[in-house]
Amino acid sequence: MAAPVVELSGLSVALPAGAERPLAVEDVSFTVEAGEILCVVGESGSGKSMIAHAIMGLLPAPHVRVSGGQARLQGEDLLAMSPRRQRAVRGTGMGMIFQEPMTSLNPLMRVGDQIDETLRLHTPLSPRERVERVIELLDDVGLPNPRELRRSYPFSLSGGQRQRVMIAIALAVEPALLIADEPTTALDVTTQKQILDLIAAMQKRSGMGVIFITHDFGVVAEIADSVAVMQDGRCVEYGSAEQVLNKPRHAYTRELIRAVPHDIIYRPDFDPGAEPGILQAEGVRKVFHVGGGMFRKGRELVAADDVSLDIHRGETVGVVGESGSGKSTLGRCIVGLHRADGGQILFRDHDLARLSRRQFRPIRRHVQMVFQDPYASLNPRYRVADIIAQGPVAFGTPRAEARARAEELLELVGLDASAARRYPHQFSGGQRQRISIARALALDPDLLIADEPVSALDVSVQTQVLRLLDEIRRRLGLAMLFITHDLRVAAQVCDRIAVMKEGRIVELGTCREVFGAPKHEYTRTLLDAIPGKDWEIRPETWDDPDPDTPAR
Repeated sequence: MAAPVVELSGLSVALPAGAERPLAVEDVSFTVEAGEILCVVGESGSGKSMIAHAIMGLLPAPHVRVSGGQARLQGEDLLAMSPRRQRAVRGTGMGMIFQEPMTSLNPLMRVGDQIDETLRLHTPLSPRERVERVIELLDDVGLPNPRELRRSYPFSLSGGQRQRVMIAIALAVEPALLIADEPTTALDVTTQKQILDLIAAMQKRSGMGVIFITHDFGVVAEIADSVAVMQDGRCVEYGSAEQVLNKPRHAYTRELIRAVPHDIIYRPDFDPGAEPGILQAEGVRKVFHVGGGMFRKGRELVAADDVSLDIHRGETVGVVGESGSGKSTLGRCIVGLHRADGGQILFRDHDLARLSRRQFRPIRRHVQMVFQDPYASLNPRYRVADIIAQGPVAFGTPRAEARARAEELLELVGLDASAARRYPHQFSGGQRQRISIARALALDPDLLIADEPVSALDVSVQTQVLRLLDEIRRRLGLAMLFITHDLRVAAQVCDRIAVMKEGRIVELGTCREVFGAPKHEYTRTLLDAIPGKDWEIRPETWDDPDPDTPAR
């Protein structure tokens, strides 16, 4: 009988002294057979990625190291290998797709050369044969015009295209094991569906085993054969996808499943009354010029074209669509980070599209933005109190008063006032997003632009942040523009939905109208692409919870 593709037995990974807990991974055991997809699920910090890095031999030793147990790849002990043997096995026996392709791909190398590097190191193919294999791999992962695209640099590709290049690199020598670490977290639903279908199709064709790391149970329902649920470094539940999804035994698994925004529940219709919208955008247009040079004319990229919508005080308007549809461009035009090339953006009797940077400055305190990546948008050298107080101080508030207000805002967003004295890196992703929200509220804005504020967060943290945003909107009477690619998320917090495609709004209406009876084919495509949409959660059929259920 053939050995499993990968077998973990009592694997433990130790953290350095002073960490939150002594072990990042504690006594974890599971197997992956050929042709099987195992989904490893859990919140940030649960040890999911540590397991992947231990298998791949990518732990940052000696500070983080395997402290016990075994990891075998097709019967061979991965933990007893020499560094030279590890490098060989990483190229031929197993491959890995990382969460963020832009930081994993070399920005100075063409994508074809990056795939060729794997082939050159691990295969006997000639240069001509490697070129043809690169083109074949790019074609296999569904990239257009692969013969030309192989000469492109990573920055010129979309997020979904970069992820496909990462898949091509991982599959270049057809490994027995593929590890995919959150490969679809920040992708829009249609690109996510394409990537999931691609991984499943290539896995079935080659018979490789797959470890798919995710925090999205919708993705699990779409592709998993078996599921391992991680909590605080331990595997608290392990079984078939059918059992874990529909008959979860552990209380933590049930908590995660209940946090999944599965059903689209329509909010009561918002009544704006007779008052005009606090923001009125009419025919907004934004064009970027790309690829030009001294002797070469660039091309025009129309990011927003004739976009019109209004937002009333106390209302949340959602903007949904794929990457590149113009969602974030619209938000950045409103907040003054981009200058619109046409149309009007009326706010407080000012046309924001016509204001210079200097003229926009007094308005900026009334229009604030929460960005997608809180770690990149928070200055790592400043303490949290200084980050939140920076805006009010710039507008004349005394520093002591601004810092006191910062502590009040931290409590408003669910953090202890003591967080004011710490630095951003000392917080989790969900906590950093709460800090970003507190910073945006520090200037008492009338309009809040939330640009994908929960796309990279765990489902449980995501639910908390969404509830927080909705509570703050109600309490303070804010108007909010909520930008997202997840229609399930939009349904939870938005009163009206604008669906964008290729820079234009193709459908605009209440949640009931857009989700219940979509008029545009593109809206129907987005709804059909929601992962796990056919999975029905039925807590009433669950047995009594057993929080002490041991891992299988």
